[in-house]
Amino acid sequence: MRFAWFRPAESYASAPLVAELSAQHTLDLYTRANAHDFVWTHFRSPYERCLFELDNTAAHAFIWPYLLHYGGVLLLFSPTLHDGRARALAVAGRLDDYAVEFSFSEGHPGSGRTPPRERRGSWPMLRVPLAAAHVTVVPNSALADALRDQYPHARIAYVPLVVQPPEAPLVRGAAAAQTVTFGVLADDRVEVARRALVRAQTLGTSATLIAGASPEHVLRDAHVVLVLPWPPGGQAQQLALAALAAGLPVVALETILTADWPALDPQTWCPRGRSTDRPVAVTIDPRDEEHSLALAMRRLSADAALRSALGEAAYAWSRAHEGGTVPLDAWQRLLRDATQVDPPPRPATWPSHLTPDGTERARAMLAEFGVAIDLF
Repeated sequence: MRFAWFRPAESYASAPLVAELSAQHTLDLYTRANAHDFVWTHFRSPYERCLFELDNTAAHAFIWPYLLHYGGVLLLFSPTLHDGRARALAVAGRLDDYAVEFSFSEGHPGSGRTPPRERRGSWPMLRVPLAAAHVTVVPNSALADALRDQYPHARIAYVPLVVQPPEAPLVRGAAAAQTVTFGVLADDRVEVARRALVRAQTLGTSATLIAGASPEHVLRDAHVVLVLPWPPGGQAQQLALAALAAGLPVVALETILTADWPALDPQTWCPRGRSTDRPVAVTIDPRDEEHSLALAMRRLSADAALRSALGEAAYAWSRAHEGGTVPLDAWQRLLRDATQVDPPPRPATWPSHLTPDGTERARAMLAEFGVAIDLF
């Protein structure tokens, strides 16, 4: 089958999935640089479906118009899209459109033309993309369940992303006396990690921090991977899954996206929840993140046995839940089924500014000459 795939040029999260699916399907990738070629390419030779990645970042802003007008499969990386969408509309001088979309999505007018002042990630603003998509895929089961409850009319599917574990877990820093290196992504909240490391070092912790690095760099050189995005989700979340698959210890925020991980609480070093699986990570309460992160850094720097145990458990858990061919088979079924699904009906209150497709002037000019054939 032949699909159009819209994503940012540097999309670490979906790269393994695209590589695997490309072996059996034709995937034409559209980024900001070549997205304008999609319209005429699709007109001459229609794709069987379009796939769209959306996250809460400026890099994904160019994808929205194509999703709204062509529909297809939405791969959603974050439980909120408000901040990225609000920023894009504000930059374009479309604050009136922002106010309408916010009201449509959240059910109340909020602060009018001004984005709300609440903490980032407080507003989902998901109703528009979920209504535009034929089916929405999320790589986290807890998030899928929450979206089904909140948006009962949307088609929501849980399918993990493809993560390829190595042949054996990566074991680094086996000696307790070795300086342990923590790694955090360049676009994550590096300052939080730095402040927590200073706290830990004042208590005698010997550790260093890789900051401002690429995902590949972090996976290659870090003993422990830190995942601290807020709002949760995005590239950092996929780095966490890749680290677990590689058998590296992970410290992450306790959010809906990590709720189904067997994890330790750094306040007590007891397992969270009722899972009987061996802990695979350390998750920290966002309300106490800097203090809890410092506690996690201090213990993991000194306890090589704990690092090794977490890494080995993470490797085994990832192979059982995320790795292998199971996600790929599920994606194959989803793409096959998606080609048979009709587009969902638009709500009666669908914002009018989401309907124009850029051909209005051309249609008006053709109408003056009595041209009735819809060339678009």
